This record gives sequence, C-alpha cells and structure tokens, in this order.
Amino acid sequence: MTEPIDLLILAVSRVKKGVALAGMTTEPHPITGRVWVDIVRADGPLHLADITLADGALIKPGDVVRWEGLQQRSEPPFTEQWVLAADSTRSLLRHITPERYAKFFPDHLDKDPQAVLGRYERSLCLVEASDVHAMFEREDKRFKSYMLFDVGEFGTFDETPVTDLAWRALGQRWLADEDSSELALDPEDMHSRFGPVYLILGLQRNQTLLVRGVHTVPAYVASIDSAHL
Repeated sequence: MTEPIDLLILAVSRVKKGVALAGMTTEPHPITGRVWVDIVRADGPLHLADITLADGALIKPGDVVRWEGLQQRSEPPFTEQWVLAADSTRSLLRHITPERYAKFFPDHLDKDPQAVLGRYERSLCLVEASDVHAMFEREDKRFKSYMLFDVGEFGTFDETPVTDLAWRALGQRWLADEDSSELALDPEDMHSRFGPVYLILGLQRNQTLLVRGVHTVPAYVASIDSAHL
C-alpha cells in the first residue's frame, strides 16, 4: 500500500467531461521546489464527486488534503500523474495561511520551465507571469477565458485557455456585474486589481498549453458554482 500524500492544492480546473486537480507534496524537489502530483481517474478526468469533501465543499486551491490509496502512473510527459483507486480516500487537513500563501509562490518557481514549455518532458510548472492580459467572453451558453503573458526568457504565450475554476468564476461574476458579454484586462488593469500573478501551466496531449491555475498575492476571492463551471 502506498504512503499517504499530503497535497497542497494549486490547480482545480475544468476539462472536457470533468475536472482536474493538481498540487505539490511536502517532498522537496531540486527543480520544481516540491514534487508535483496530478490526480486522475484510470479512465479519464475526475468527477465533481472526486473533489468534494465530506462536508459537501469542493476542494479549492490553498487546501492541504491528505490522499490515501493513490497509485502512481508515469506516462511521459505526464510524469506527475497518480490514479484514484477504488479505495482511495481524501481528508482536509488545513488551509494555507495568507502569509504562507504569499511566500510559497516566489519560493517555489520552476527552475526549468522549458522542460514543460519546450522539451515536453513533464506536464506541470509554476511560473511568475508578466505583461498579463486577461480576456473573458460569453457567447450563448459558452464561457471562455484566455490569457496572454510573458514568462521572461522562455517566451510570450498568446490566447492561452484558462481552465482554473476560481478564475473562471471571477470572470463570470465580473461579466454579470457589468452586464456584458466580454471583458478584457490589459497589464495596467491587472496591476491595479492584483499584485504579482503566478500561473500553473499544464501541457495537453497535443503539446499545447493550458493555464490550470491562476494565483495572485494577495489571493483573489471567488466562489465556485458547480452548476456553472
């Protein structure tokens, strides 16, 4: 039986026919700071029930969750994947404090994001983004969220889909507040609303990128509505 994994949740995101969840363990790693874990089902993405705690709340970024009964599955470049087993369990240990949250991200930036962004050797990295543009669009019943951003020497990334559930919920709230079908924030707008922006970037099977997690310091506040992901 595998040892329990205490996972700091960093990305709770939307995927086709389900949701995705990833975070870092307490185990140190020389390149990524800590070891990444990306939890999946053997037959595909997670279900909402898989990220629902005993009290009915959804697991969210910043939660520290103990998982038991996960089975490792390393299929390059998805070297971080662990699979839920029939007897897997989860329990909330705590939520990271604002002080630790603010310190965690600059202290755990990926030292080799090109392993994800260019060499496709693994599938998750934490980066600090600059010159960030954020776009939200609603057309009929479809909602879209994108970002354009720079990652220093590693390049500029255009119209990258954002699947982070909390960030999408924030965008949907802004559109509703402004009674608008689209909203675009330029770097000046982003700076006025938020502090530094840290992104969890995830590689898809076709080697395109997703923004799986959006983090700001201080953290933005958004309520996820499971009926409108």
